[in-house]
Amino acid sequence: MVTKSSIIDSLKIAGIKPGEALFVHTSLSKLGWVCGGAQTVIEALQEVVGPAGLIMMATQTGDNSDPAEWEAPPVPVEWWQTIRAELPPYEKGKTATRGMGRVPELFRTHPDVYRSSHPMWSVAAWGKDAEEIVSGHTVDVGFGPGSPIERMIERDARVLHLGSPLDATTLWHYAEYGIDGPTKSFGCAVLDRDEREWITFDHIDVNSDPFGAIGENIVKQKGVRTFTINEATCYLIPSNTWEPVQHALVALRSWLR
Repeated sequence: MVTKSSIIDSLKIAGIKPGEALFVHTSLSKLGWVCGGAQTVIEALQEVVGPAGLIMMATQTGDNSDPAEWEAPPVPVEWWQTIRAELPPYEKGKTATRGMGRVPELFRTHPDVYRSSHPMWSVAAWGKDAEEIVSGHTVDVGFGPGSPIERMIERDARVLHLGSPLDATTLWHYAEYGIDGPTKSFGCAVLDRDEREWITFDHIDVNSDPFGAIGENIVKQKGVRTFTINEATCYLIPSNTWEPVQHALVALRSWLR
């Protein structure tokens, strides 16, 4: 059984201190039976870093996207235009996450948690300067310069994985900027002056598929803490690992060419 006190003990032993900034990824099922579920995990994190700390989680809404791109599951071509016309727009306080897990979905609703405005790739934060950290998250910045991701890197945040796979490391998307990667067109529903609108925008074609294999090497580096909670493998990773990830992506793309 996993409890709040046992999570707190594990996080402290791993080296997490009051005032620290963390970008957190979780897999509640991998942690085993958690007394209190997602709420317990959130409260344990908050107690360890305290109000002077900062916690961020990805609260992405991948289903607010062009149905032409949907694969799990796909929808008939004849539905596409209707979906683009009728899909509810992204609203920070209302739109549920998709594929993020139970902890981020609960986290976005917690008191004093602020969520960013990106209609597809939002993040939520709690703690010192949380509202400022998530501000200005527009479609054009995504995960790159000017985004909350960059602000977490500037804050020397560490990435915390609690049983979650390494390909879920949102911060590493920052590595995809500035390396001449491919771009593509995205579509989603937004609110503009209280009016629903379907927009399209061009952006780097962000892709987390290589992160798993790259991450297996990253977590062997000095400065990464590996520990367990119950049977879940957990990692505490410095934010500056986005740089070796970028080098690995460049090498991978050169090889694929």
